[in-house]
Amino acid sequence: LTVTGMFNDVWGFKFQTCGNCGTSKQGALGYGLTAQDVDWNDRDIRIIDGYAIANFSEKANLKIGLTKIPLTRANLDDCFAPLSQDRSFFVYSAYGTSPAKFSRDFGVVAWGGFQDDKLRYFAGAFQGREGITATVHPFSGATVKSSIEPQSSLEYVGRVHYAFLDAEPGAGYSGSYLGELKVFTIGGGMAYEPNAVYRNVTAAGVVQDNATVNYTAYAADMLFEYPTKSGTVTATAQYLKVDFDDAYKTNFNPGDRLVNIAGLNGQKNGYYVKAAYLFPGKIGSEGMMQPYVLYEDWKFAHLLGINEQRITQAGVGLNYYIHKQNVRLTLEYLKTNFDKETGFVGARVDPITFAPLDKLTSYNSFRIMMQVGVF
Repeated sequence: LTVTGMFNDVWGFKFQTCGNCGTSKQGALGYGLTAQDVDWNDRDIRIIDGYAIANFSEKANLKIGLTKIPLTRANLDDCFAPLSQDRSFFVYSAYGTSPAKFSRDFGVVAWGGFQDDKLRYFAGAFQGREGITATVHPFSGATVKSSIEPQSSLEYVGRVHYAFLDAEPGAGYSGSYLGELKVFTIGGGMAYEPNAVYRNVTAAGVVQDNATVNYTAYAADMLFEYPTKSGTVTATAQYLKVDFDDAYKTNFNPGDRLVNIAGLNGQKNGYYVKAAYLFPGKIGSEGMMQPYVLYEDWKFAHLLGINEQRITQAGVGLNYYIHKQNVRLTLEYLKTNFDKETGFVGARVDPITFAPLDKLTSYNSFRIMMQVGVF
């Protein structure tokens, strides 16, 4: 549920919630039970956006509150307009296991454009890591806690892009403009938070000294889309490097490894590439067909108990735009491969050591999405 409004030409707001009902496959992490399945009092509704808007001019605007972290193009893609069914399982930055932390955060973002909005900037200061994080261990089921934040510091994020063809409208992006724009945009971003995590921590969570590590992240991305009489070609790519200076080698606390220095959103580097072709003919009055392919390659410092894990993912899909992005049907097949045999979350474990008994090196998934929006 999204509510957006403007009080006048300058001031406005956005409020958005999301739900995740029922058991679902969580990418490389296996099966995840929502709280709705185990807690009758949980309604599984989360606030993911809640911010004030201040649009002063084309060159200077603000978002203040819980809003997207403007590090990558992928994260700024419209939730209802990615090229494939979703952005990626792996493209988000630190911290935590909640999208309200690795996708959004509390803070302020200044953004604007120059040269007819072809050159655009984003500059943000966010809450960043705060306090202690508690999460459920994927194999033992125990609640594990991270070490405390060494120092209360802000996370700083900056991003710029340049549009060599048409300028992309708004404060975010679309995975495809359905042949309505000619686009070739290249962008890059950086993020930094000093003294984010303790470097030397035992497996029991005891901090050994005052040595700390900084959080840094670097991103590069592009989108090319060109309409012709014979159809519209789209190609996009995203690179992301998240770095905690190899702290996983000396910080053995499961809480830190799962949600701060390592895990799905911790230290890693990798990329995805996607390509699509929008057929020129219409189905009925406005229906459009857009097949696509994708490939992802990610290296994780420590993931699910394994050091230096690599995950590759290849997929094909089909977007059927019944009423542009407002009414859309997407079918997608994904093949996920692990470089090292890994335990699957939700499978059997040893009752004494909690080591996973069911392991795999790959799995296949087929996903379908029906999207209906009223805007």
